Amino acid sequence: MLARTRLVLISLVTTAVLAATTACLPLPRPVADAAPVTPSAMPTADELPSPSEDAVADPDAFEDVFAERDQFFRDQQLPMDGTPLVAVTPAQQQFIAEQRTYVEQQGISWTAMDENLALALAGDACETAILSRHEVDASTLIAHVSTSPLFARLVPAEATGDERAAAEAPIASVMAFGATFLCPEDGAMWVAAYREVYGG
Repeated sequence: MLARTRLVLISLVTTAVLAATTACLPLPRPVADAAPVTPSAMPTADELPSPSEDAVADPDAFEDVFAERDQFFRDQQLPMDGTPLVAVTPAQQQFIAEQRTYVEQQGISWTAMDENLALALAGDACETAILSRHEVDASTLIAHVSTSPLFARLVPAEATGDERAAAEAPIASVMAFGATFLCPEDGAMWVAAYREVYGG
C-alpha cells in the first residue's frame, strides 16, 4: 500500500488485541515439531552475477505493477483516507461472512475491528502478490510477514522460534484465506505458501 495508507491502517489496528486475530481459518494449524522455514542465505557480492549491458531496468515495467496495484484498490473500493475498512464487494462480503461465522463458532464475538483487520491483511497480501508479479511462494510469505507493519503490531516483538510461528500462523491464515476472495488468482499460491511455512 502507499506509505500514507499503511500508516493509517497501522493506526487503526494499534488498539487491536492479538486475541481478536486468533480466529484462524479452516487452514491447517502449524505442526508443533516442524522446523520453521527460513529464507535462503543471501549471496555475497562476489557470488552475484555481473549484470549484462542488456540488463537495464525498464521504468515502464515498474509503472505497470504500480498501475495494477492502484487499479486493484479502486476495484476493491478500499478507502485510502483512513476510514475503517468494511466489506463492500460481493467477494469481500463472502470472505467476511465466512470468517465471521468461523470466529463465532469458536465462541468469540466478531467486531468491526476484526472486519477492518481481516480486509487489511487480505488487501496487503494481494498488493504484495501484484508487486511480486504474481509469483508467491514460501519465501514471499516469509518476507511479507517479516516486513508487514500489520504483523509487527500484532505479533509480540520478543517472540522467537516456535512461539513466533504460533503467533504469526493464525494471522497469516486470515491473510491467505482473504486473498482467495480478494485476489483469487493469487489466493491458491498464498494458501500453498501458508501450508509450507506453517504446516498442514
